[in-house]
Amino acid sequence: MSLTSGQKQENEIRQYYRALYRAWGAQHWWPAETRFEVIVGAYLTQNTAWTNVELALAQLRDAGLLSVEGIRRVRVSKLEKLIRSSGYFRQKAKRLKTFVAFLDAEYEGSLDRLFAEPTNSLREKLLSLNGVGPETAFTHRKKLGLPLGPAAFPMSSA
Repeated sequence: MSLTSGQKQENEIRQYYRALYRAWGAQHWWPAETRFEVIVGAYLTQNTAWTNVELALAQLRDAGLLSVEGIRRVRVSKLEKLIRSSGYFRQKAKRLKTFVAFLDAEYEGSLDRLFAEPTNSLREKLLSLNGVGPETAFTHRKKLGLPLGPAAFPMSSA
């Protein structure tokens, strides 16, 4: 089976990533305990300071809701209250609910399945979600150590 040009690029970037990781180790540029926390943090950090996001994450964690299942089952009004410190809490609560509904519909609620999706395809699907721009889509894959490929990198139109 021969690889496509995009697959070859992803493999090459993955090799660079591994070489850099071996040389420099984990950079801890995004503090999180789980993969899902990275995703939640990417939504919550939009238009706010990280200290406000940390408060919201702590509230979710303390309530036992910082998981796919937790966001799935919590009422929007309670979610809004818990993430209020992150600002734009009504929008962000809806966006978190939308992401979990997308995860359920497209990947049977599985982050493993989501991140097994080829980069270009996943990026396009993520960008179709309300509240996901190029930086958020990039963060989902970058922080989780997944292959990026050229299409994954955020581009500024400015």
